[in-house]
Amino acid sequence: MECVYRVGLQKNYTTASVILDAARTRLHQRIGNCPTTEFLALADELERALDELKIARAALDVHVREHHCAVQGSAVRKD
Repeated sequence: MECVYRVGLQKNYTTASVILDAARTRLHQRIGNCPTTEFLALADELERALDELKIARAALDVHVREHHCAVQGSAVRKD
């Protein structure tokens, strides 16, 4: 049986990853083509997206470790 809470945490992580990728792409596309203020704003957006990804990953890791939930069809082993 799949853990609904883990699935939600995994979706949060996936969403945060997509947001980070989009922020990274925006920043890379604008490097050298935008004023310093825009570049700094995009860099801040990227930093916030990275922070959110780290938070989502930590929450997923804690849940999997504490509840030994299956991840992508395989069980997490208790060693």
